Amino acid sequence: MNQPENGHNDAARILVVEDDENLRIILSDRLAAAGYRISQASSLAEAIEALERESCQLTLLDIFLPDQSGLEGLRRIRDRFPSVPVIMMTAHGTIDMAVEAIKEGAYEFITKPLDFKRLGVLVKRAIESIQLRTEVDYLRRAADEPFTAIIGERTGLRRAMELVRSVADSDTSVLLRGETGTGKEVIARAIHRLSSRRERPFVVANCAAIPRELMESEMFGHVKGSFTNAISDHVGVFETAGNGTLLLDEIGDLNHDLQAKILRVLEDGSFKKVGGKTVQYSRARIIASTHQHIEKLMEEDRFREDLYYRLNVFPITLPPLRYRREDIPELARYFLRISSGGSRGRVAGIDEDAIAVLVDYPWPGNLRELKNFVERLAITMSGTTISADDVKILLQQSATGKLEFQVRPMREIEKQAIIAALDKFVGNRTKAADALGIGRRTLQNKLKSYGMADYGNSG
Repeated sequence: MNQPENGHNDAARILVVEDDENLRIILSDRLAAAGYRISQASSLAEAIEALERESCQLTLLDIFLPDQSGLEGLRRIRDRFPSVPVIMMTAHGTIDMAVEAIKEGAYEFITKPLDFKRLGVLVKRAIESIQLRTEVDYLRRAADEPFTAIIGERTGLRRAMELVRSVADSDTSVLLRGETGTGKEVIARAIHRLSSRRERPFVVANCAAIPRELMESEMFGHVKGSFTNAISDHVGVFETAGNGTLLLDEIGDLNHDLQAKILRVLEDGSFKKVGGKTVQYSRARIIASTHQHIEKLMEEDRFREDLYYRLNVFPITLPPLRYRREDIPELARYFLRISSGGSRGRVAGIDEDAIAVLVDYPWPGNLRELKNFVERLAITMSGTTISADDVKILLQQSATGKLEFQVRPMREIEKQAIIAALDKFVGNRTKAADALGIGRRTLQNKLKSYGMADYGNSG
């Protein structure tokens, strides 16, 4: 039987449900020898109880048990534990029964006497399917998260990056401190990428954004029926992170009642799902971040000292942008490049006078504010190169809360719309004209009138 790729401590748990004691023992021994953790049951009632008691990644279910017949057990398990794949086993297999089992949600169907080599392949594949589903869920949640390159590691961020490199390939807890918008999540991702966990998930839990009543469930997960809206099992961020990295973002906003449970995970890795009875274990590397003055929160009895000391094993403080002005020119050009869609966009660049104005501004919102400001500049600017006047006008509008667009001639607006369409379709004039709702000849005439007859001429 195939060996699982992970070690025994991380191995999947399999529930073997078989009323024939000899076969149940043989099957359990084979699976245990292959490195899996095993639970056993001789009836459907025992199987349901076992699944409620402990987290299993796969169920091997005999189709005929003392308290069930046919596919009743499959239906009940799939209804109550939809995330657990089920492989059906029977000595009375028929094609019709196999088809019906698959329709009812069985992962696979295998007949007795068991072919242990084939069963090993099926078990490995089923375990991989649930791991893949967990990773896909993680990727979906992470897909919209911002990511920017680290700029300034040789200037304003030099000391911080030295600390990042020294701590990355360890299991030490890290506390990232800095004002809002200083790039704490970017640095957390850098730590993860430089660590031996880089191929495993990087999961973010924003403690400031999760509603108080859902915080524990988001952290640790919940079981179906544990509260009013718990219509199915839910996997929390500690379980999703697996052996990867978990960033507890804005840890200073963490509910005081929940801090003790987070502390326990940091101390011995243990936690329980909301409504669950089984103790589970997390092996994720913990990084926390905050913009708040944690010491003041402790004085006000809003943050536990013992949790602080557990998190603050290796502190890294990120400087605000006003203390790293030498990085602003490169940052501004980088943000302009990603906001204007590359070199084919209408924005050719930003002149040195405009850069000087940006460098002089204090940027209280730090990197996030600069990024958003440059994106707006790319939209509201009057020419193809951002000037000092463009920057000053938008800064003034930002200060007064009036971020309305500058009025531009219709011809200029039309020109930019045509350029944008051609850029979108990589110079294909036929597709660009269709998107603009005009004829290809009309598009060619307009380009000629702009002195751009050869622009994007690819079809």
